[in-house]
Amino acid sequence: MDIKQATLSDMASVCKLADQVNYVHHKELPDVFINPDETEGSRAFWTNQLEANDSAFLVAKIASNVVGFITAKITENTEVPFLIRRKVCRIGTIVVLDSHQNKGIGGKLMSAIEEWAADSGAKEVRLEVMAFNENARLFYYKCGYLTSSQIMAKIIAE
Repeated sequence: MDIKQATLSDMASVCKLADQVNYVHHKELPDVFINPDETEGSRAFWTNQLEANDSAFLVAKIASNVVGFITAKITENTEVPFLIRRKVCRIGTIVVLDSHQNKGIGGKLMSAIEEWAADSGAKEVRLEVMAFNENARLFYYKCGYLTSSQIMAKIIAE
C-alpha cells in the first residue's frame, strides 16, 4: 500500500469513496446531508480540493486501486485577537473503502497528513467528526486525538 499525492486520474475513485461516507451521513442526518444519488458536481468539488492552495490531497493505493483518501488544509488565525496566532492543519475528509477498514490504512493516511502538516509549519491538527460516528471517534482517539470542542446545532426552520 502506498500513500501518494492525488491526481486528476484518481477523481472517479475519490468520488465513489466520498459517496460511501456520504450515504452514511445522509442516513443519519437527512436534514443536513443530501443523498449522493441526488447530487451532481461531486467531481468538480473534489477537483477544486485537489487544486487548492495550502492544502494536501493524499490517496492510499493498493496496486493502482484507490482504497482511501484524506484532504487537509493549513489555516492561521489572523483575525481573532484573543486567539493565539499559529498555523493549524484542518482535516477535511478521510475515507477508507469499507472492505479495507481496520487494516491500518486510515492510520497511515493520518500519519502522512500529520507529517505534511508539520513540514508546512502547523503546530496542531484538528478535525470535525459527527457525533453519531462512533467508529470514527474511536479511530481518532486511537490516533491520539482528543475532544477539544463540540459543535452543537438546532434546526429552527424547515
